[in-house]
Amino acid sequence: MYGARAGNENSGAAAAGSRAGRRGSGGGSGARVALGDVTAQVNNRGTRVGGKDGRAGKPRADAAVQGGENVEETVTAVGPVWDAAAEAAVAAAAAEYGGAPDPADEDTWDAVMVAEYAPEIFAYLRGLEARFAPAADYMREQPELRWEYRATLVDWLVQVHCRFQLLPETLYLTINIIDRFLSRKTVTLNRFQLVGAAALFIASKYEEINCPTLRELLYMLDNAYTADEVLKAERYMIDTLEFEFGWPGPMSFLRRVSKSDNYEYDIRTLAKYLLETTIMDPRLVAAPPSWLAAGAYYLSRIIIGYNTWTRQHIFYSGYTAEQLVSLATVILENCRHAETRHQAIFEKYSKSRHRRSAQVVARWIAMAEENLQPA
Repeated sequence: MYGARAGNENSGAAAAGSRAGRRGSGGGSGARVALGDVTAQVNNRGTRVGGKDGRAGKPRADAAVQGGENVEETVTAVGPVWDAAAEAAVAAAAAEYGGAPDPADEDTWDAVMVAEYAPEIFAYLRGLEARFAPAADYMREQPELRWEYRATLVDWLVQVHCRFQLLPETLYLTINIIDRFLSRKTVTLNRFQLVGAAALFIASKYEEINCPTLRELLYMLDNAYTADEVLKAERYMIDTLEFEFGWPGPMSFLRRVSKSDNYEYDIRTLAKYLLETTIMDPRLVAAPPSWLAAGAYYLSRIIIGYNTWTRQHIFYSGYTAEQLVSLATVILENCRHAETRHQAIFEKYSKSRHRRSAQVVARWIAMAEENLQPA
């Protein structure tokens, strides 16, 4: 759960110890994941690396966005709806399962799980969600940026995150840092990738045992920025966010709700893919991570074939099925267009180490759509 995440995720110390040898030392160009020109990527989503020679220069703002106002379409934020029925259901679940730890439960005797404090810990984490939430409509205050540019940046960050074999928490914290920073400061397009790289650098130092070096980060940037620029951006972002990086993130909540199924591996693995797709959707920028984790887990159970959401699931997730339907619909909508809406995530979760979860979801959607066709 909390302190055990390094052992439960990313194969623990073995994966951490192997990262330095796998992420490259600046050698062959095949190891580099470069973003290239942001606007070129937006106009041609099939191209990942800009430039005639395959190298990525600094992102440049084109004439259409330089110095102008952002006419970005309004994005309707999606979030949980609380009514009397939902509150009553959550309260009833807490009354049934929220007592003293069960002596028959293995977690009760695991010192790392601190089962006796779990309710208080997660109540505290739920309180942090609102405190560290970015503004849902911050893009309206960014004259040179668009939600499409953010999607391109996040796609690149997912690739770099995979290359460095970092923890899931690092990726989610990186996105939160970017969104919170953009909620406070205006950023030009030619500095947008720098913000993403600095956010990854900060998040890695916060979450990882072995984090990428500055040299490795510059290599992934294809030297589009200097070391001094990255370090200055890092300091500026840390100062802007007032050294507050204790955002809870969705992974702790995902582990918590998976306890309702005794940490069933297939459900949680599939839920990880569904959860990661949410970082691409602008409607979910300010959504509570506990809700995102619960929604991904809820949908994962449906895809695998479990069509019930019991009172125990309500207790460990903090949400009713009715509160999760809208989120599950959004996630499915994005997964129907996976290769265009989250290409890097789709490729990542199409690999065997992730049980080819992306392919499982794609096949399930195809079968569901086929069954809906008139005879």
